[in-house]
Amino acid sequence: MVATHSEPAPQPEPEPAASAHAAAFEVLRVDTAATADTLTGVIAREVVARIAEAPGFLLSRLHVALDGRAVVHHTRWRSEADYRASCLGDVRAGALHGLHRRSGVVSATVFLGAPAGGITGPAAGRAPGVVAVATRHFAGPRQAAEVVALLHRTGAWKRDFPGFIRATPYLSPDRRTFVNYPMWTDRAAYDAWMADPRIAEGQSEISRYETAPPEYLVCTVASETAAPSATAG
Repeated sequence: MVATHSEPAPQPEPEPAASAHAAAFEVLRVDTAATADTLTGVIAREVVARIAEAPGFLLSRLHVALDGRAVVHHTRWRSEADYRASCLGDVRAGALHGLHRRSGVVSATVFLGAPAGGITGPAAGRAPGVVAVATRHFAGPRQAAEVVALLHRTGAWKRDFPGFIRATPYLSPDRRTFVNYPMWTDRAAYDAWMADPRIAEGQSEISRYETAPPEYLVCTVASETAAPSATAG
């Protein structure tokens, strides 16, 4: 008889920066690419003038959707309290001088969560050229935990995928919503990733747990500002 054994399931990897941090994704959906360009300029100036100096600030990464119809401001903080003290925590995404009320802004949402491990690819450490912001909604903490476990369990092949940098899922405090945040070096790497049949298989499994359709944005990186002591990931 030949002895057999099974490989252990991949375990979530710790964040390369601060493993315990709060992350926010502020999404402004807009009418035109011109509006998106205006908003990114306003936010980038505010980050440099005020946000980067706020206590507990780690990172600001500003994104524009490939179709020009959304702006995503992703920030990281040492704690949720630091984020809220920065005045960014308005549920209407109105902290940056009322951007949700500006002409051309169709809707504004804010997600705040904590990292739930991650998967690192062969391009780790390189600057992201394309990212996805995938927001998913679940009936409760058990379903969200199942999906996070599924991402880690089925992610072994991603660790060797050319141009893949890292993916980090973030869970909301009530553990009913998460945002997955994968990054690639460029559009070619992202397109190759999406063409892989294993992606469709994984999405089909995840959909069984969702209570609403996912919200999926593919974006470029417009600007990035990091605290001197922080390592972006």
